[in-house]
Amino acid sequence: MNQPTWLFIVGCWIAWVLYWLIMSVRTKHTVERGDFIGYRVVMIVVIAGCVAVGALLHISTHSRLWHTTLALGVVTDCIVVAGVAFTVWARITLGRNWSVEPTFKQDHELIESGPYALVRHPIYTGLLLMALGTVINIGRTFGVAVYVGLCAALWWKSRQEERLMSRHFPEAYGEYKARVRAIVPFVL
Repeated sequence: MNQPTWLFIVGCWIAWVLYWLIMSVRTKHTVERGDFIGYRVVMIVVIAGCVAVGALLHISTHSRLWHTTLALGVVTDCIVVAGVAFTVWARITLGRNWSVEPTFKQDHELIESGPYALVRHPIYTGLLLMALGTVINIGRTFGVAVYVGLCAALWWKSRQEERLMSRHFPEAYGEYKARVRAIVPFVL
């Protein structure tokens, strides 16, 4: 972990959380709510599993995997900023349809423009970029375990959201899903 680049990353996360909190008050009324606990349980179980496997292999959660040089730190800062920018772009595009949980809102619209033309879950894409930059900067095994847990949790949550959207927009969402990848443009 490179101290100046780490402080920049922490600042990005704080700014992102503050933006998210401010924007969370401007959403539509929820009509249908999905599972609240599932993806959180998945994340905890996967992280615990990674830590347990590490313990069996005698790998400490604090083991350093690499040293973060200033150059690598600057690269990680850029990755985090790209993730922040992508999530904010997606949040602005989604507008009042946004929710922290998988939900269907009153007068919900199927958004297919902006970053939603690139991936079906651009906020998750941005979060994964932010977390990737953070994990690379930290360079410790526990960070990798948390990242794997986050990937699993967001995969679980995205499946819940897709079931909800498929139920409310059966034809349009099916076409959208066939055309646009879930998390990584043109790949996954």
